[in-house]
Amino acid sequence: MLEWYLIPEQYRSEIELVRKTAREFAQRYFTKELAHEIDKKEEFPWDLYRKAGELGLIGPTIPPEYGGGGLSTELGSAVITEELVRTDTTLGQCILSGAFGLFALYLFGTEEQKKEYIPPVVHGEKTFFFALTEPEHGSDITELSTTAKREGDYFVLKGIKTFITNATTAEYGIVLAQTDPEKKYRGQTLFLIHTDWPGVEIKPLKGKMGQRGSPIGEIRLDGVKVHKDYIVGGIEELNKGFYRALQYLNIGRTHVGAVALGMMLNAFDKAYEFAQKRIQFGKPIIEHQLIQQKIAEMVQLIDLSKLAVYRSHLILDDYVKGKIEPRTMAAISSITKIFVTENATKVIDYAIQILGGSGYMEEFEVERAWRDHRVTRIYEGTTEINMLTIVDAVRRGFFSI
Repeated sequence: MLEWYLIPEQYRSEIELVRKTAREFAQRYFTKELAHEIDKKEEFPWDLYRKAGELGLIGPTIPPEYGGGGLSTELGSAVITEELVRTDTTLGQCILSGAFGLFALYLFGTEEQKKEYIPPVVHGEKTFFFALTEPEHGSDITELSTTAKREGDYFVLKGIKTFITNATTAEYGIVLAQTDPEKKYRGQTLFLIHTDWPGVEIKPLKGKMGQRGSPIGEIRLDGVKVHKDYIVGGIEELNKGFYRALQYLNIGRTHVGAVALGMMLNAFDKAYEFAQKRIQFGKPIIEHQLIQQKIAEMVQLIDLSKLAVYRSHLILDDYVKGKIEPRTMAAISSITKIFVTENATKVIDYAIQILGGSGYMEEFEVERAWRDHRVTRIYEGTTEINMLTIVDAVRRGFFSI
């Protein structure tokens, strides 16, 4: 296994166990029937999510004192992601997205906040959300319409967040709001909110192209009173929300690379198997040179993508310890996300082409891999936004080649 050359020796036994656990879990519980049901009904697979939590597959690098798996390297989370999504793009992504944004609370929350809110999520009992996107601003979080006006010990939140993962299933999560309009992005704050608080309205958003089992929704905040104790990290974190959000996105974008890697592998597995069995012109199509060319290109893109994903996750280990400058990590995470998600588009498209007409049919599942994959080039920063991030880091001297 060539990936052993990418894994530092001190992590190899841990990674081997993690990979085995994730693979066996997926092979046991991920069924074609369940995946199609979830995709059709656009429902979150709670039973599967709870089982994953019991095995420590949710929040694997969060310390045990908060209920996490306590893995010693972020590479472990990459391998879990790779194995789950490789087995099934829909079900794997559902499990991974259930804890979306939780790592931001682990990094920036108070001890009380972490001990109360993290364990139920990593145990698979609850989901979480991280609400940044707004209808008017999209990827641009330097401007927010969601405001939080201070009234004594409380802040009154008004605004709308949209395309929010887990908005319809989560009981609580994080919202980014403008607390000091005059300071613009320097005056934003992260708040913990509960979805059953007065003034909070959740609207489901249905009809996604893919990842249909990972629910999204719109969060409307109409005069929601939030005590200052619910500022993520406490009152000392007032007006630091923009920077905290960017610090978290460096991690999230890196993780998206692992998701896209799993999707590439999923499509490749199906195409490679099909190419060996499908007979055309008297022989398996894998013996035709044009099919071999496509497979060779797929192998190259997957191999280099794995290198990018593993490297960036190992760098994350130092980043979360404060040893890597955020704008340097921003470049690394953006490079990873762009490279892997864009190449996943090529790999999955090649898989559909190899299957021919069958690739266009639901039964053979690569069309679902395409649908599940397409949004990875959009969420947690579009390819275009990440391009700008890379150039900004280079121009400011935070990244060089």
